[in-house]
Amino acid sequence: GRNPNTVKFDEKEIQRAKKTWIGEVVIYRHDRKCYDIVDLLFDESPASKPVPDLGMSHAEYFQKRKKKQLKYPSAKPLVAVQGRNKSTIYLPAELVCGNDLGTKVRQQLPMIASFKPPERHAAIDEIRRYLEPGAQKTKGEGGGLLPALGITLKNERYQVPVEVLPLPQIVVAGIKVPDRSGGMWAPLLSKADFQVNPKKAIHLNVVLIYNRELSASYLSVYNRIRDMVNAYSSQYRFGNKPFALVEAGDNHGHWGAVEKFFGTGKGVKLPPNLFVLDFCKPRNRQPHDQAYPVVKQMLAKAGHISQFLNFNTYDHGRPQDMKKSSTILQGAARQVLSKCGVRIWWVNIPRSLPLPAILVGVDVFHAPRKYDPVKKERTAKESVAAVIVQVLRKHPRELPMVEIYSETAKRKKAGQELELGSIIHDAMTNAMKVLKVDSPKSCIVWRDGVGDTTIDLVIDQEIKDVRKALAGAKGKVVGGKKMAPKIGCPLSYIVCQKRIATKFLSLDGKQAMPTGTLVTNLQGPQYATFYINGTSPPYSTPKPAKFIIATRDDGLKECSMSELAWALCHDYPNWTGPIKLPGPVQMAHKLAELAGSFADGGSSIDAKSYANKIYFL
Repeated sequence: GRNPNTVKFDEKEIQRAKKTWIGEVVIYRHDRKCYDIVDLLFDESPASKPVPDLGMSHAEYFQKRKKKQLKYPSAKPLVAVQGRNKSTIYLPAELVCGNDLGTKVRQQLPMIASFKPPERHAAIDEIRRYLEPGAQKTKGEGGGLLPALGITLKNERYQVPVEVLPLPQIVVAGIKVPDRSGGMWAPLLSKADFQVNPKKAIHLNVVLIYNRELSASYLSVYNRIRDMVNAYSSQYRFGNKPFALVEAGDNHGHWGAVEKFFGTGKGVKLPPNLFVLDFCKPRNRQPHDQAYPVVKQMLAKAGHISQFLNFNTYDHGRPQDMKKSSTILQGAARQVLSKCGVRIWWVNIPRSLPLPAILVGVDVFHAPRKYDPVKKERTAKESVAAVIVQVLRKHPRELPMVEIYSETAKRKKAGQELELGSIIHDAMTNAMKVLKVDSPKSCIVWRDGVGDTTIDLVIDQEIKDVRKALAGAKGKVVGGKKMAPKIGCPLSYIVCQKRIATKFLSLDGKQAMPTGTLVTNLQGPQYATFYINGTSPPYSTPKPAKFIIATRDDGLKECSMSELAWALCHDYPNWTGPIKLPGPVQMAHKLAELAGSFADGGSSIDAKSYANKIYFL
């Protein structure tokens, strides 16, 4: 390799490095603090750049003050990062590193950073010593500072009875998922056959976008995905060959090629039932493609469904492990069908739920703060809200396709979580109009992101707008004194909280509670509450989701909200196993996150074109 002390970079390399790193977060290896990069100085090095008012270079400063002898004192560039009060600090490149974890490390992170029940149990006991008078050897009355302030813990843990909910009936193309496969039923999907007559199937016209580095393998990988999609014999099929091929490069070369094809390019007349398949390979083996949100935004504006496959995650053109490659491509094939609206599996819901039912999921995405080189400070984009409206006219086993409508809305500022009433109202109104829902018999809203202190605000603001939207349908709304519940559309509005501190352990502290654990004995002061362990990973202490029933009309008193929630935790088409939250609200989270990555916050998404499509998976 090149000598860092003498290497010289050309202008193209300089601009590429600045575009890649300015605004990114790096770790200073000396004290492990994180800093935002504001500039890369390619005309300076630690040996050449003086420290103001100290009469020494940065290389000398690190040697004398930090006791760090630099290996490459003349290496360029010098990394400029933001310090306190918008000051600039200059760090040698050899002392900083990126904070993006490798793919394998990221996959193992939950196991590395988690605590199993015995470890957590012992840690709680250790912390409790500092909150019990006389339990520690500390001078002063009360046996410690916190007890002296009146902060103590009871000796016993709070005990509650638990119930383990049975696995709801899950059927994959006629194959019932057995209890032993309730945690992961992906292997069963390979046997699924929907038996749709090929003459009645919809043939998708695939536009295949591929990175030029994949020129030797893109067709063979397409053929494998095509065969997997078509093996399901579902409502949708891939053609023997792609409708069109688009060769792309990196970053601007990626979205530029897409823009050229769909915009001002060859003047290709686009057929109906278009599907975009994008084989990307980001530069420098990066796990994330910077062009992804740009290309997705262009396609969303036109209402095109798309599926991306990152060849840095796994090189399917030259697979070292064909089984692993096939597993990933099988997942991609399922996503293709799910995005088109195929119900890959169905989950039995409580028969006490009045049908047709409207299931609504609501969530807000808050983008992380990043360094803005113009404002010279960390800023965040406006938050984005997403609303998913799913309609069940019959029980899912009778519905081979989903009925779904989705909308997003950019908030006025970052971090704005509340005041979604008008957004939910408009999304529900549009959904009932587009999906032609005249007289819903019930409506369940799952709202994520609301804290205990703001539930009253939600009731005051959002629930009223939901009732107004339901009143726009032909059916009447329950809630007024003069309206008979029998002819109305009963509403249940449930707040979902997943970032909570509550965890459930066995009495001896050695075991976690299994998947499907239901706790109903921990009640809040105002609203009915229940907890469900949607997942129970073996490498950590599972954290349940908390469900707070903010309102529940009489017409839904016979329907168990916990059983419905548990059933819908198995109805998220992006994961072949139970998840922490019901499918509609998890889909809202996924959509909000996608729209939040767009430059316009999802404002250009063609919602009507995406009716009955789960395009955001």
